[in-house]
Amino acid sequence: MTIRRTMLGLAIAVGGALGLSACNNDAGTGLFARTWDPVVLTGADLGSFVGLDPGDIVGFRYNSDLAAWEQVPVQVDERHLEDARVLRNGSGSAGFDILAYSDPGSNAGADPTATFDHDDELVFMADDTGGQAPGGLADPNGVVAGTARELTITDPVTTPAALRGPGTGYLYLFEQNGSLDPAAGVDYVSYSFADNDSDIVTDRYTTHFSARWTRDELTIEPPAGTGADILDRHRNLFALDNCVRSEDTFSSGPGGYATNVDGPVRAIRSYLGANSGTYTQREHLFYRRYEQVTTFLRVHFLSTGIMDFYDMAPAATGMIYRNSVDTEGVTVDGAPDTLAGSGQLDWETWAGDQGTLVSAHEMETDFTPTVTNYYRDDSAPPVTQCTGDAFEYGAAGNWITSALPNTDPTIASPPAKHLTATRHNIYEWATNTGGQAETFVESVDNPLTVANAPR
Repeated sequence: MTIRRTMLGLAIAVGGALGLSACNNDAGTGLFARTWDPVVLTGADLGSFVGLDPGDIVGFRYNSDLAAWEQVPVQVDERHLEDARVLRNGSGSAGFDILAYSDPGSNAGADPTATFDHDDELVFMADDTGGQAPGGLADPNGVVAGTARELTITDPVTTPAALRGPGTGYLYLFEQNGSLDPAAGVDYVSYSFADNDSDIVTDRYTTHFSARWTRDELTIEPPAGTGADILDRHRNLFALDNCVRSEDTFSSGPGGYATNVDGPVRAIRSYLGANSGTYTQREHLFYRRYEQVTTFLRVHFLSTGIMDFYDMAPAATGMIYRNSVDTEGVTVDGAPDTLAGSGQLDWETWAGDQGTLVSAHEMETDFTPTVTNYYRDDSAPPVTQCTGDAFEYGAAGNWITSALPNTDPTIASPPAKHLTATRHNIYEWATNTGGQAETFVESVDNPLTVANAPR
């Protein structure tokens, strides 16, 4: 059962199946309505490139304003099946495999197949697509003749056309001759990793982790926002006033990093081990203006349910919090207030002069949990603050209030169920008027179609 449809789900067109999808640039060509979107293809989608060194694949767009090729950054992330215990501990055997992002510097290790293979991913940003290259146009310098693939990316949301612009964008992939940098001299995301002091920096947002599970800073950078740190914690609890388990105990308990990748298009941070959730995993994909946070729950039976929410910092004062059960919203100011509705959240947004954070949620599971929303705005909260500061400013998120069955595949009885929760964040310009969430959800519910074919 999918409680929330997959965000950025991709309709498959001629030439292959894709993962996340995309839109384009402001160079007078291609798409520009969904600039946050990545486009992700696997080696299975790009059979003609399978067997190449990952660095031998490059991307170009055609700039119809300049009538010229422009190289754009592409990133290949290798993946391979690895034992869960290796991903968590660096060694051992637990009896089930996970398709992991390869990383020679972390527990996942290097991909045993060093070349671009069928489960590896190639990613670029929709903002980097362009117009369709005219027939007969010579290939760009530095590429191998006859290797081009034309990717056609189409936005099915066509109204209002004046605002969304052209409905199709193009990007061209080539094998190169060794003279080109696949990053095209661009670095959209910088990831500085250390176990207890990690930073992700883009031109739109920055965020910080003080431990494996402990995320404790978030800013939306000028000119989109003020650069104020609006996040106290990304919090995880089993229940209110229950401090036995939290993001801090997850971080201090056994576990490790499967993957830490700092690439030009995206950064990847993947880690396992949440106390007795031995193989519970969280994976962040950081892009220039968008972030995908996926939590794979793998834990024994839980009688208490679980909470997953953002607790904002006092610097978020003045932002307007809205969600899919209360679209009018309330002002974040540390003074208690009541939302107009309750229930599982499809989306939520914090918007103000500090910038705008929009979160869309999905949950994939083969059982039926009871899910509602949590919200508290109180500078003197009546419940114990297990982590972070002593306040709850605009603290909000989804809360599974029912018991959870076993989701750990290494526990034989009862057979493990499945729950994967994903939060999709976009970081947008300052506003107090709302509307971004509905636009985001419209794009979520109207996925792009992508086709690829030889040029």
